[in-house]
Amino acid sequence: MKKMILALTVLLSLGLTACSSNNQNDESAYKGQVIFSEMQGENLQLTIRKNDCSYKQEGETEIVTHQYDSTLVVGACVKVSDNGNGLKNISTWSPRNPI
Repeated sequence: MKKMILALTVLLSLGLTACSSNNQNDESAYKGQVIFSEMQGENLQLTIRKNDCSYKQEGETEIVTHQYDSTLVVGACVKVSDNGNGLKNISTWSPRNPI
């Protein structure tokens, strides 16, 4: 019984550690909604509204060119971060909490 409790405690602490490392704050990152997508050669030119994925029609827009990714569709919520060298990293972001 004690071994079972110890094993569950270890698994829980590993899970919490993984979740907390996923929520790092990046000052140059923002969340937004893809409002327009256009192919440019093998890349996508995305127009992203910086609205924290609130689906409101307000907020400034930014045009970002990114290599093709089938998950970057119009209406998708994305997180855009800058690595400091002028390159943008775009990843899909779910505004809903799965827990």
